[in-house]
Amino acid sequence: MNALKTRNNHKNDHNMELSKNVPLTNNPIMKTKNIVFLFSLIFLFATQTQAQISLGGGFGYNEKISGPGFTLKGVFTITDNISISPSASYFFGNQVYGYKRSLFAGDVNAHYYFNILENKLKVYPVVGINFSSYKTGNSYYDDLFDYETKQVTDSALGANIGAGATYQFTEKLKVYLEPKFVVSNYSQVVINVGVLLNL
Repeated sequence: MNALKTRNNHKNDHNMELSKNVPLTNNPIMKTKNIVFLFSLIFLFATQTQAQISLGGGFGYNEKISGPGFTLKGVFTITDNISISPSASYFFGNQVYGYKRSLFAGDVNAHYYFNILENKLKVYPVVGINFSSYKTGNSYYDDLFDYETKQVTDSALGANIGAGATYQFTEKLKVYLEPKFVVSNYSQVVINVGVLLNL
């Protein structure tokens, strides 16, 4: 009995040491706080530089979880050709292994505009960073070779690569289209379309 207690104590001590050694960068709460802090810095920078601000949002589709979603988006135009665009998205996926899939994403992208049609139509590359927090289902065989399923909750930090286009309908109103590929441990193809209002 004493040997069993000693073995369990050693096991608990080992688990505590492992938990202490988990890097903070893998903590989704820390990553979310970093994204919020980065968004705040961008907004402060934009207001201090008197950038043209556009706010809006729209709808999208995420192929990784096979589901639609919605996006809230801001664009801070620094010069006639350069802007910074933070956004937040939430996608509703279908079920896999009996568990509903979902994904929250925070993005910060840089745009460089090419004027195509009399300041109406502009195209631009999309380059930036992405933080994704997701839930999905998974299957596995346990130690007794029984088939099991479970819900997985995790996060990933990655890079955005894509392209976009805007069309200016009026002085205040324009629409946008943005397909992109997210390069990360949870790579995704995302398409967004929406409306922006110049403030």
